[in-house]
Parts: sequence; C-alpha cells; structure tokens
Amino acid sequence: MKKRERPSYAFLMEMMWVCAFFLICTCIFVLAFAKAEQMSRKAETLNKATLAASNAIEEVCASFDDAVSVSGFDAVADGQTEFASTVENIETLYSTDTFTLKVSTDISDGLMNVTVEATDTRDGEILCTLKGARAAAERRPL
Repeated sequence: MKKRERPSYAFLMEMMWVCAFFLICTCIFVLAFAKAEQMSRKAETLNKATLAASNAIEEVCASFDDAVSVSGFDAVADGQTEFASTVENIETLYSTDTFTLKVSTDISDGLMNVTVEATDTRDGEILCTLKGARAAAERRPL
C-alpha cells in the first residue's frame, strides 16, 4: 500500500507572514506621510501668520505716526482720532481663512505698545504672539 503524502503548507504560511509584514509597514508609512502633510500645513500657516502679524505691527506703527503727526499724541491717546478704526481695518485686512489676527494697543506716556495674536481658525490654537512698541515722535514747530 502506497502512502499518500500530505502537501506541505510551509510556503503558504511564509507568504502569509510576508504579506502581513508588508501590510503593517504600508499602514505605518501611510500614517507617517499623513502626519508629515499635517505638520507641513501647520508650519505653512504659522509662517504666514507670523508674517501677517509682523506686517500688522508695522502698519499700526505707521498709522500711529500719521495720527500723532496730524492730531498730536494726546488726541490719539484720548481716542479723538480715527486711529482705533484704522487698527480694526488692519486687523481684518491681514486675517485669512486659516488664521485670524487680534490687534490690541495700549497708548500711554508717549509710548504705544502693540500686541498681535494670531489664532488658527480650525482649532482655535494660538499660533504666535508678537509685541511691538513705538514712541511718539515729538512734534516740531514749523
């Protein structure tokens, strides 16, 4: 009587292990690339927000200089000029759909302090906070 040999399934098991290994590696790489894309978008938003905040500070300082040269420091400090509305216009000018800017000014003792805070619109996280100061130029008589 002839013995019937059973086929060996070792090769099939080895191929299943190899396929499982490559499947796990593929999942890890896809997750890594997705995270890299997310980090790249966040870095781009941070760069744009920082640049916009810097530009907003420069615009506020220029508007402050113009307002002081026309009306004087005391009028600007007392809110008798259009400086506050100019600051609000600058705030909306530099805000985008990915971040918003909040510009706050404090005017006292011949000095204007500006704080610009950039916030991510998707999750509400504060991206950056920049501060600046500007001394009022003395008005020279003509």
